[in-house]
Amino acid sequence: MSLDLIHQLYAALTPWLGISLLFLGRNPFLSPIRSIGSLLLAFFLLRIPVAGWNGFAWFRMMEMNPSFTLTGLLAIALGQRLSGRELFRSQDWQAAWICGSVAALVLYPMGLGLTSIDPYSWGWGPVLPIALTLISSILLLGGNRFGILLLLPLGGFLLHLQESSNFWDAAIDPFYAIVSLLVVICGFTVRVR
Repeated sequence: MSLDLIHQLYAALTPWLGISLLFLGRNPFLSPIRSIGSLLLAFFLLRIPVAGWNGFAWFRMMEMNPSFTLTGLLAIALGQRLSGRELFRSQDWQAAWICGSVAALVLYPMGLGLTSIDPYSWGWGPVLPIALTLISSILLLGGNRFGILLLLPLGGFLLHLQESSNFWDAAIDPFYAIVSLLVVICGFTVRVR
């Protein structure tokens, strides 16, 4: 299997997981037929050509390197929805949103030139993978399951499953950043009220 095909398959996984979750909805009583039908419908809808490109290609154009963290979170959400079991507790989800928000606030404003520091360049060195391993270890020692998920960017990065060679792209992407910030802001707003 060529490396280009691996990159394309990985990049297609994230939109398929997200659209499958939308089709499954929040119904706690899913029949196996509806579950399989929703997964297949999401796949086939992403295969329909629009202006010469299928849905997978359009998503790949918007985000070539979906983060392993986002892909893992979508897979866990889909697994919870299909199995009816709680794979992540509320504190695990909360850690995922807080980590995503902090990473987004460190990476994007400074990376866009608001300061003279460019944290995106840290992704080419050994510091960021070591820092993520340390954060993952602290979460795991505290009993937080999100620590396990934080190991995915390390593994995916070492296996070169993405086109990017920057570790930031393995850990966070704009979709994960935006959702994390929105969830943290909404949670903070609710607590203040």
